[in-house]
Amino acid sequence: MFSSGDRVADSEEAETETDTVPPGGDPDDPASRLVRWVLLTGDRRVLALVTEVVILSALLAVGTVWEFEMERLVTETRAVQTLFNTLLGGIILFVSVVLSINTAALAQEFAPLQVKLARIEDSIELQVELEELVEDGISPAGLQPFLEYVIAAIHSEADTLRAADGSTDDEQVRADLLAFVDEINARLSLIEDRIRRTDPRVSSLLLSTLDYPYARHINVTRRLKAAHGAEFTESDRESLETLLQVLTILASGREYFTTLYFKRELRNLSSSLLVLSLPVIVFTSYVLLAMDAGLFPGATLPGIESRLLYVSLAFVIALSPYVLLSSYMLRILTVSKHSLESTVFSL
Repeated sequence: MFSSGDRVADSEEAETETDTVPPGGDPDDPASRLVRWVLLTGDRRVLALVTEVVILSALLAVGTVWEFEMERLVTETRAVQTLFNTLLGGIILFVSVVLSINTAALAQEFAPLQVKLARIEDSIELQVELEELVEDGISPAGLQPFLEYVIAAIHSEADTLRAADGSTDDEQVRADLLAFVDEINARLSLIEDRIRRTDPRVSSLLLSTLDYPYARHINVTRRLKAAHGAEFTESDRESLETLLQVLTILASGREYFTTLYFKRELRNLSSSLLVLSLPVIVFTSYVLLAMDAGLFPGATLPGIESRLLYVSLAFVIALSPYVLLSSYMLRILTVSKHSLESTVFSL
């Protein structure tokens, strides 16, 4: 916890719960790691498969404990056929809507040459501005090396501030500054550790910086400059100004990574749905034909009635596109919730 936040910032701008607690809670706690895997880091297709197994197990458990005649339900009523008919029509409509949304999102990338050129020029200007601040050669083009380059620049300015023993005679101001520098280094060290333990992908880079409170760090840097600028040396004022600009670039980079991540998630969702939906539609259609003909496999598991097993299994398979969408949307919504700081204001 940043101890000088209450002294430097107003009470209305004190850090919030989302500033200090990473999504999913303490990463060292096993339960929190499980929550974080479900919400963020886990493969969405694996999560969907696990969810399907849980749903199937629940259906079989309920059907075994709360006994009812599945054979009678299938042969003497149209309830099961009606359910699968509804699911079949819903799958076709659902996949069409999702793919239409993704096509609309893709259409936004069709822009004139001047728009594309402006985007590239903006990226180059950002790199040039960072290189002028850091004075450490040309910044890399890769996302992970670029993020590491920015983090190294922030570390460098923070170390410069820490090394300046004679920056001010006010011990309280000095303590506030050192506490702020310590928090920045601790936060960035956590990000670096996450990057080293994950693959260099857009999603990994984004998730490693998701809980970094850049809005508050920018605000505290500005307040230190405004409230105690006259008490610092010229060198420290320059370091604070450089730190402010590099933090702003880091914030801009994270928001850009977020945009890339959402595009990538939508692309992955579309491709996964295309691969999954056609077999599910064919299988659900076959299930309807088999029910009308009264054809069911005779093999089953011990203690489980055969009709209950195969109807439950067919229901879970027919539900799989919705489960897959839910697994992707769970992470998209979590990322969206924790990336609301698109400005220097913190919710």
